[in-house]
Amino acid sequence: MLNFVLKFTTLSVFNLVANGQEDGNLRLVDGSHSREGRLEIFHNGIWGGVCDDNFGYYDASVACRQLGFRCLSDVQFYTQGGYTSYIWMDDVGCNGLETSLNKCSHNGWGSHNCGTGENVGIRCFGGCEGDLWLVGGSSYGRLHIYHSGSWGTICDDAFGSADALVVCKQLQLRTTAVQFYTAGNGNGTIWLDDVACNGQENRLDYCNHIGWSVHNCGHHEDVGINCYGGYSFSEVNGNWGSWSDWTICSSSCDSGHQTRSRICNNPVPSPNGAYCNGKSFEVLNCSIARCTVNGNWGSWSDWTICSSSCDAGHQTRSRICNNPLPSSNGTYCNGKSFEVLNCSIARCTVNGNWGSWSDWTVCSSSCDSGHQTRSRLCNNPVPSSSGSYCNGKSFGVLNCSIARCAVDGSWGGWSKWSDCNATCDGGVQKRTRTCNNPYPSAGGSACSGMADQILICAESDCPVLGAWSEWGVWSLCSTSCGSGNRTRNRLCDNPPPSYGGEYCNGKTLDSDTCNTHECPINGNWGSWLDWTVCSSSCDSGYQTRARLCNSPMPSSNGAYCNGKSWEVLNCSTAMCTVNGNWGSWSDWTICSSSCDSGHQTRSRICNNPVPSSNGAYCYGKSFEVLNCSIARCIVDGSWGEWSKWSDCNATCDGGVQKRTRICNNPYPSAGGSACSGMADQILICAESHCPVIGAWSEWGVWSLCSASCGSGNRTRSRQCDNPLPSYGGAYCNGKTFDSDKCNTHECPTDNCLCFNGGKCVTSNDGKVVCDCIGQWTGEFCLESQCMTYDCGFGNCLVEPMNGTAQCVCGNKQPTYCTENDNGDRITKIKQQPISW
Repeated sequence: MLNFVLKFTTLSVFNLVANGQEDGNLRLVDGSHSREGRLEIFHNGIWGGVCDDNFGYYDASVACRQLGFRCLSDVQFYTQGGYTSYIWMDDVGCNGLETSLNKCSHNGWGSHNCGTGENVGIRCFGGCEGDLWLVGGSSYGRLHIYHSGSWGTICDDAFGSADALVVCKQLQLRTTAVQFYTAGNGNGTIWLDDVACNGQENRLDYCNHIGWSVHNCGHHEDVGINCYGGYSFSEVNGNWGSWSDWTICSSSCDSGHQTRSRICNNPVPSPNGAYCNGKSFEVLNCSIARCTVNGNWGSWSDWTICSSSCDAGHQTRSRICNNPLPSSNGTYCNGKSFEVLNCSIARCTVNGNWGSWSDWTVCSSSCDSGHQTRSRLCNNPVPSSSGSYCNGKSFGVLNCSIARCAVDGSWGGWSKWSDCNATCDGGVQKRTRTCNNPYPSAGGSACSGMADQILICAESDCPVLGAWSEWGVWSLCSTSCGSGNRTRNRLCDNPPPSYGGEYCNGKTLDSDTCNTHECPINGNWGSWLDWTVCSSSCDSGYQTRARLCNSPMPSSNGAYCNGKSWEVLNCSTAMCTVNGNWGSWSDWTICSSSCDSGHQTRSRICNNPVPSSNGAYCYGKSFEVLNCSIARCIVDGSWGEWSKWSDCNATCDGGVQKRTRICNNPYPSAGGSACSGMADQILICAESHCPVIGAWSEWGVWSLCSASCGSGNRTRSRQCDNPLPSYGGAYCNGKTFDSDKCNTHECPTDNCLCFNGGKCVTSNDGKVVCDCIGQWTGEFCLESQCMTYDCGFGNCLVEPMNGTAQCVCGNKQPTYCTENDNGDRITKIKQQPISW
């Protein structure tokens, strides 16, 4: 089993904003990679599914672009199913130009006739330079990056939390935490190694790294990412924390340094906030005195060859006081720098050998041509015992010039222009001259100016022959078993032919068979169809309903469905006139032609039932003709010309332009292959932000009344932040504050005061008390108000004069008490609020 190495980091949690989402946001769930999964849309604070009814290519293309997949080579849609608490959209109808799925037509939010088993899923294929892809799940898996036309992996060397955060941000996966781990098992090129992000980048390819395809990794080191948590971050710009203390000087003499650092954590920037501006690290030179350096010996050299093969010989070796050299009054090395070793004892003939050369004599001339001489003697050793005399010269001569007369150089004449070195695409002709009229000498100045001249020639463009690009990836197999097809294509754009160059030789589209194995499928009944209308409104009638063995159909020797495919129910008893009804159609006749245009016929009889008792004869045709073509010549489709680009469908906030082409040059027919490639191209336009007009938030709660009786005032406020005006949008129209009258009842004038419908009555002992109604009790009919009022860690008391409940936290009266205010927690008693 593969052991995963998990490296975990949790990011700072910032303020929640609508659960991290905006209405209309999309996500992919339960896919095998980050570009596949069940399509879910965020609406009214809840994620919900999209039904697959009438969901098509344009709808999937709009969803893929909204999810941030920019360069689409193909899209796929399929029925994924899976539970969602809501199904928000059904019968989606996009034209392909929309910038988000919620701008497409649909039946209305939450209006559908689907079950969660019909939730649609999509796959988004293709990639732009620097795009990312997680293989494993919708928000986790082995990390891939797109570069130079192909996907590859990233090595886990030095990969950290800042790098993982940038990945989740680029993939638009809102997250409160990230994990990075060694996933392994990748294939293809390893594109990046030693990635080093600082966390403020918006894309991974903006981070530092050691170069594309430069690494020392294998695929067992491929990095994986997990982006999880459901919150987004409010935009928080980073700010530097305090500098650390300077470190101790790295040296007490010569060149030393001190360092200090600071961290961008006061606060830490959110993923969409700016990183701190400035340096996180400083260096200060800190020593000025020179260090005393005592010398130390370097290594001994090898022993020399013995100086003689006979008689008394010796070998020597030496070493230098340079490890290090002594400096600043440091002591020289202690010991010998030279050693001698005796190495031969036999007597032998001694050949002569030259002694050292004498010093060179003074130059014979102080100007121009002179000479120096030196000499040597054959005395090292003197030849003896019939030894040979020294070989070579005993006298040497050296030319010398102490000074020369200064001669300034001058240009010779220009050479002829050379022939043009090209016949097209721009060539050059050249001519030269030499500084030889005369040459500069004896310190004379060189010629001034250029020695070469260049002339542009043959400026017409050369023909460029077209060449094929690499084959694209194979498409998914058209079937999972029983033999399917897959295709791939390439373009004549590497380079494209131009200036009369020939088009590429070969085919654009390639196809292959796949999944050729058969797979048995047992049949299963589909749902019963609705009962038919009763066959007669009188006499003996019946209703029928049917079901098909198509969920799935049996194939490859799979068993047929068990049970009835047809049910009949009696439905009428009254006698009535019988109108005629058609019997079943006969089988179609064999096609009148085996090729191209033919026809088939079928007939029926008015006998089901035969009309009687003045009933009407059957209405409609008793004979039908059907055109048929058993075989046609196979014609492969080919694209027509692109249409003009449409106008941009927006003036701001990102619009699109679209152009289309039709597979009609010619149309595919008789089993010919359809055109390969996309029928539509989308171009992003109008990317500047639209003005956002401000809108009011909901009114806040009313303040406490300024008086307990006799008419007081209360106020409430709202903010222009739903949304805030931005990009030049107008501020909200209306007022921020609202006021209203309250406690308009008259103030009491006697000694009896009751609230909430209570009445003053005289008790049996002659006291005036409150007779309370409903759930109200106590001296003022007030106590149960505290039953519905939560004071947290405080005590709930009722104001006798106005009946309002208040929280008492020590000597304070806020609306809610925290643990710091009062240590005695009061448990909230849940009860239905009582109307005043």
